[in-house]
Amino acid sequence: MAFSSSAVVMRPALRKLSSRFASTHAQDPLQAFREINKLASEGKWDNINNKPKLFLYGRDKAEAYSTFKKINTSTDFFEQSAWGMYMKVIWRIGAFLAAIKVGVVAYESIVPEEKRLHYKYRHHGNHH
Repeated sequence: MAFSSSAVVMRPALRKLSSRFASTHAQDPLQAFREINKLASEGKWDNINNKPKLFLYGRDKAEAYSTFKKINTSTDFFEQSAWGMYMKVIWRIGAFLAAIKVGVVAYESIVPEEKRLHYKYRHHGNHH
């Protein structure tokens, strides 16, 4: 019985010790947002889109993108970069133009020329 009572007394002490040990090695969950505030005050962060500014180069770009990677949990290809929304628009326009081209090529290869160009091959009656 004495052993169990001493174990009950020791549990709160062990709990405090383990929580202290965990807190000294745990990373600050708000550190990324502190970095974003610093980047925003330096003009390297786009607050509207919550992404790095578009035209950053060198060390500024590396710093902004490393912070962005800490908060970005999306696996979408277009969300991995600050240019993502523009790349998505270009991709959609390209896909639309490619679909039109595929449709035209398919139409030309499937439909016979006499049907496609029936105005060119129509008979004009008595006119020569």
